[in-house]
Amino acid sequence: MRPIRILNRITPPFLWDIAKRVIGRSDDGTVPSFLDPSVGSHSQYGEDLILDALLGSPALGTYVDVGANDPAVLSNTRRFHERGWNGLNIEPNSELCAALASARPGDITLNIGIAPEAGSLTFYKMDPSTLSTFDKGAARDNLAHPGARMIEEVEVLVEPLSQVLDTHLAGRTVDFLSVDTEGLDLAVLQSNDWHKHRPRLVLVEVAWEGAEIIEYLGSQDYAFLWSNAVNGIFADETLSGDGARAGIARS
Repeated sequence: MRPIRILNRITPPFLWDIAKRVIGRSDDGTVPSFLDPSVGSHSQYGEDLILDALLGSPALGTYVDVGANDPAVLSNTRRFHERGWNGLNIEPNSELCAALASARPGDITLNIGIAPEAGSLTFYKMDPSTLSTFDKGAARDNLAHPGARMIEEVEVLVEPLSQVLDTHLAGRTVDFLSVDTEGLDLAVLQSNDWHKHRPRLVLVEVAWEGAEIIEYLGSQDYAFLWSNAVNGIFADETLSGDGARAGIARS
């Protein structure tokens, strides 16, 4: 059993409530950014600033956001979109998908999920929306969070990441891939064809399956560069040899 699930099950509710107050969880149950908006970061823990620094702050670029959620709040891609970048947003929550499409007309926004095989899966839609997932076990454990509740279970179409990239971004360089799917991040990564589609950087949640994700991406020649214990950043080692470990700014 994953450590975070064990903590969810054995921690008394009053301790979760204390933690909620200490970290400043907002009234709707979501965790606000830890950085002042004046810094220009929209990620939860400033991950977009790290991505930007590693990439050399290019004026234009392409992102892929799997589990994009909200176009503005706790978004790993908003900083780049506001600069003029565009890319691909994948979000199984239909309401959030509509918000993304409205806020980012220059992007491709798909109301699907990512899975190893094409078909449909049950999506556990939760409040707050950041806890929603295709993973039944993760959904059950997320209900232990203070204020969390299940809204509904809906069937959502899913496709492998490689298939989606073939269809929508074939031949286009992806500067970074962001993956946040509440428990199925490894499966999302495994659904890509890493010979054909190699983002310069990969930002992925490592709180659930960190060791397995590090091992898997390492086998695909991605170097583990940075982590805040929640999310990790990996760089394509094939771009410039050792340069991937020191940073991969465009030449």
